[in-house]
Amino acid sequence: MAMTPTTIALPLEQRMVVPLMRTMLIRFLAAVFVASLFVPLIGAWRNWDFSGASNENRRLAERPPLPDTIKDAGHYTDRWLGYYRDHFGLRNTLIRAVAETRFHGFGADSDGSYIAGKDGWLFFRPEGDRNFMGYRGLNPLSDEKLTSWQDLLEKRNAWLASKGIAYLVFIPPDKQTVYPEYLPPEYAAVRHESHLDQLIERLHERNSSVHLIDLRPALEKAKQYHRVYFKTDTHWDDYGGYAAYPVILEAVNRILPGVKMTPRPLSDFIARSTIHSGDLSHLTNLYYDYDEDWPELIRRTPFPGIVNPQDPYMPVITKGSDPHAPSLYMIHDSYTLYLSQFLGPHFSRVCWDWNATLDGPRVLSFKPDVVIDEFLERMMYAAAPVDPADVRAEQPR
Repeated sequence: MAMTPTTIALPLEQRMVVPLMRTMLIRFLAAVFVASLFVPLIGAWRNWDFSGASNENRRLAERPPLPDTIKDAGHYTDRWLGYYRDHFGLRNTLIRAVAETRFHGFGADSDGSYIAGKDGWLFFRPEGDRNFMGYRGLNPLSDEKLTSWQDLLEKRNAWLASKGIAYLVFIPPDKQTVYPEYLPPEYAAVRHESHLDQLIERLHERNSSVHLIDLRPALEKAKQYHRVYFKTDTHWDDYGGYAAYPVILEAVNRILPGVKMTPRPLSDFIARSTIHSGDLSHLTNLYYDYDEDWPELIRRTPFPGIVNPQDPYMPVITKGSDPHAPSLYMIHDSYTLYLSQFLGPHFSRVCWDWNATLDGPRVLSFKPDVVIDEFLERMMYAAAPVDPADVRAEQPR
């Protein structure tokens, strides 16, 4: 005998509760949504934020004054929107929340510009994995690109030699070259031949007269006693600069006849450490708590800074205590900032030129005994710089 389904009729009051609750929920969510639209605006006015102040490497937009003229009124909206983008309510809290989720593996990777390694170590990864492909040996320099780097150095060397000026090159290695043990396993080197290895081998094969210093052995030795690179920054630290310093002086002694410069002992410098966060921690947007012990070596006899505060790329000239010492023209990047206080005092005069190219007239006007050329290893993952025509026209001997 077939069973007939039984329908249980709910009382009218209970049947009315479900649509009523649904309506109330919809109205509540709509109210929350509308209110949330005003939170950033009210927060900008009330300075609402749960995180600390922004530590961005730029000046945030200031609140624009009310326009005085019709012309000013035409630009007021753009200026106010620029201010609002930098100051809306909970802005830093939201930035930090996104950074935390990305850093811990949720959502998209930050912007491909850093790698979180072991024990708090951060590594620079500009433009995705381009430089790490080179480090891992998976993207060797083509013969054409390798030749362009060889030509760059040999033409500089030949041009300076024709003017009676010695030439020396050193290339600070990237942090992952010296500290590969802190990289995630997926970034381990596959072939142990980097772009720097290729360049050194090419110069050796061609019996090049370019004096290129390989600093990697000195840094590998020094790291047994001190940390020589920052954990949260792209650069070597003062101990890294100090490890490179005697090697560079020794090379200068070899190429300048009659010159014998002796590096100062570590005891001539005061060691101290502060708590600081580096440029890589800023890329994570976790600069509020991603910091480290920041080691410094301070000269007992101060040496002037080498960066012009008005324009960091404007050459700066310093003088040493011995007017009879050789003079130096230094082409450099930011790595030399951690080397200058060690190297600079040994020379009678130094022109510090933060530049990627060789400015012939400027070098000749300074009349140096030696030009030292410094550029970091990851520069070799891009195209070689293009020097002025007079330097490029020189034929290596």
